[in-house]
Amino acid sequence: MANILIGITGSISAYKMADVVSELGKRGHAVQCILTGSAQEFVSPLVLETLSGRPVRSDLFGSDVSGTEHIELARWADLLVVAPASANTLAKLALGLADNLLTTVVLASRAPLLLAPAMNTVMWENPAVQQHVETLAQRGASFIAPAEGVLACGEVGVGKLAPVEALLAGIEAGVTPARTDLAGRRILITAGPTTTPIDAVRYITNPSTGRMGAAMAEEALRRGALVDYVLGVDKGVVRPVPPASTAARFNLVEVRTAEDMAAAALALLPGVEGVIATAAVMDYRVAEPAAGKLKRSSENITLNLVPSVDVLQALRGAAEKQWFLGFAAETDAVEENGHRKLMSKRLDYLFANRVAKAGEMSDTGFSVATNGGVLLFASGERRELPVTGKADLARQIWDILA
Repeated sequence: MANILIGITGSISAYKMADVVSELGKRGHAVQCILTGSAQEFVSPLVLETLSGRPVRSDLFGSDVSGTEHIELARWADLLVVAPASANTLAKLALGLADNLLTTVVLASRAPLLLAPAMNTVMWENPAVQQHVETLAQRGASFIAPAEGVLACGEVGVGKLAPVEALLAGIEAGVTPARTDLAGRRILITAGPTTTPIDAVRYITNPSTGRMGAAMAEEALRRGALVDYVLGVDKGVVRPVPPASTAARFNLVEVRTAEDMAAAALALLPGVEGVIATAAVMDYRVAEPAAGKLKRSSENITLNLVPSVDVLQALRGAAEKQWFLGFAAETDAVEENGHRKLMSKRLDYLFANRVAKAGEMSDTGFSVATNGGVLLFASGERRELPVTGKADLARQIWDILA
């Protein structure tokens, strides 16, 4: 079992960390908590001390603080976790500042660093915050992406602290020895939504964020694979963050339409040995998009939608020796519809999961940090994979495929 040091910063979501600390203790890990001054406004040190069995640390100086306490904590930790990680703390870590106990310990430690950001959507999307995230990722930090939903301020968007299940899965992964069972293998992954233009300024798309594809890519890179990643881009799309020292094995190609995705993926297909199709491709496109902007009118308009290219079918038809894993997001008859897709597209594997119907909420599918479903095999075998963080689900799927 591991020594896990958890830094908690100022965020309303800090209360979730009590459940994380409790569960890690039940799993046999030793947990030490550090609270920033702002964090103490949101969660009681007594709660965390009771659950962890260790005094919570907060002060850099004081009568009961040794001059080398930050060094002792830094050397004790097998994994450093900052969750929730505020915009302020991300900035300090990216700049190498050390003005409180938490940032000082991080700066003094060689342990792996795992960050779970939480903040308002506009703050999260601010270029300064994204630059700090990129800087930290380039230095080797790992991230548990924030979730989408209703924020504490009442706004809706990306920025919620990831669910407890996702946090636990990410922490467990951080203390699990790396595997190299994909070393040297080149994999093609399609991810994210595609769009179809209506006119020069409007388009149709779907709610996919590409989070599942990103998790599959990051796990493949950790295991030594070379990853060609064709991503449909739109607002809110999650791009993979290559783990430390893996960026040279990651090739990102950004596209928008289904036709663009098919062309990019087909060009890469001959050089890969396997294809993972997580992309949520639009089944229809606007037949004749307007070249300019359509002006508002009181009259109804009709869009002529025609079938778009079937990206997965095109790849399967052009394949020679590659294996294929498809994904199917269904609102009804999940396994039956998934099996139908597995057979009709002649896939080797297919992961089927439920997505919410209109007006519903779901812990699987689009725009959430968790997922679960059933992995179907062409041989007839099936594996139930319970709801967990998408990074953990990606590890389970790769354990089977690898």
